[in-house]
Amino acid sequence: ILLEYANKTKLTIKIPAPSWDEAHKWGDFYLAEGLMREFIKENYGVQLQVLPEWDGNTDSNSDIVIVLRGLSEYNPKMHHHNIMWNISHPDLISLEEYSKYDKVFIASQKWADEISRKVDVPVECMWQCTDTSRFYPDYNEEYEHELLFVGNSRKVYRKILKDLLPTDHELAVYGSDWEELIDEKYIAGSFVSNKDLRKLYSSCNILLSDHWEDMREKGFVSNRIFDALACGSCVISDDIDGLEELFDGEVHTYKNKEDLKELVEQMLTQKTKSNQGLIKNHTYKDRVNQFINVFKK
Repeated sequence: ILLEYANKTKLTIKIPAPSWDEAHKWGDFYLAEGLMREFIKENYGVQLQVLPEWDGNTDSNSDIVIVLRGLSEYNPKMHHHNIMWNISHPDLISLEEYSKYDKVFIASQKWADEISRKVDVPVECMWQCTDTSRFYPDYNEEYEHELLFVGNSRKVYRKILKDLLPTDHELAVYGSDWEELIDEKYIAGSFVSNKDLRKLYSSCNILLSDHWEDMREKGFVSNRIFDALACGSCVISDDIDGLEELFDGEVHTYKNKEDLKELVEQMLTQKTKSNQGLIKNHTYKDRVNQFINVFKK
């Protein structure tokens, strides 16, 4: 057994969650967990690290380090093959930071093209993805809503809700810190487990999705859209570069308030579900294969 472990390529995936106690509240944790599961199937030895562990020595025997770059910067150790997957907060990352890595993946075609022209490190797009073992159609009458929004406010009135409200339609908002921003009749809960998230996505008529300004400007498509499509949700999103092409125009985007209200009326009348085939090539397995192709070069 020891010999078998010694012969495996060893991999550390670093996530920016501040502690293991808090990790389950971070989407990055579920992404890392899903990647780890697929890497293990491919015979890699894998460990995950939360932020306080990044600079320690528990990764000393790792061959490869993958940093899920969101909120926190990592200083790569030179004895590793270091790969960044920039999944969010592109405004926080300097060209110098990108240049410290052996390979950079960016969850936006637009921004990958931009950065690749400015650094000497190889850069390519790696879109966000979904875990089809967690996200699949799972309708439940208790979770049925006409309109659904899932996301924390961070004390900011999110764009799609600002453009929608007030509405006569039944809207359920799940997430924290909404009390001072919207009418309490719309607030359905402050936290949703992954299991319940699947049921919510599967049971709503329309999922409303938007992007933080830096993500929208730079073409970073939210992982929520991938997860929702895997559940068969119909999605309305703010307009973002690359989204129409990525899902063959099946994710509906709007440009202004009137446009949004028209779309909502139209889609509630049609009551269609999205085609699950839209997430073909966007699973954890696909992303792990993309990583492995780089490892082999």
